[in-house]
Amino acid sequence: MRIGAALAALFGSVVLVGAAMWLRTGFHEALAGLMRAIVVAGGSLGVGVLLGAVAGVALALSPEWLVARAPLRGLLAGCVAGTMYLGETVVVAVASDGGYGPILLTLLSTPVIGAVAAVHSGDVLGRTHYHPWLAR
Repeated sequence: MRIGAALAALFGSVVLVGAAMWLRTGFHEALAGLMRAIVVAGGSLGVGVLLGAVAGVALALSPEWLVARAPLRGLLAGCVAGTMYLGETVVVAVASDGGYGPILLTLLSTPVIGAVAAVHSGDVLGRTHYHPWLAR
């Protein structure tokens, strides 16, 4: 839920700023902007929750020899998280009506999500306690 909330807050706030800008153009434009904000916030929350759940399950079901080695554990978590984050591209594409800029930005941020998941894979699995809030 925390991963999903971070994604929802990030993309939702960007679209809400856009919706506020559209308020100057008229009610229908503002309503369309608000609906986009709801789609992005809800979709990002869903993608984040799914990303966290699938990455956690993949780590939990992995063999001991794999999760005992930090580089292999990180590679697994990063690949799973990066793959699941591609669903965010669909959310952004729907919210931006297929705008090339937002879709490209989302695709370019995929390795960042994979790297963050790889770095925190030990905390998610409960092996390390650098960030204990991840394992709760």
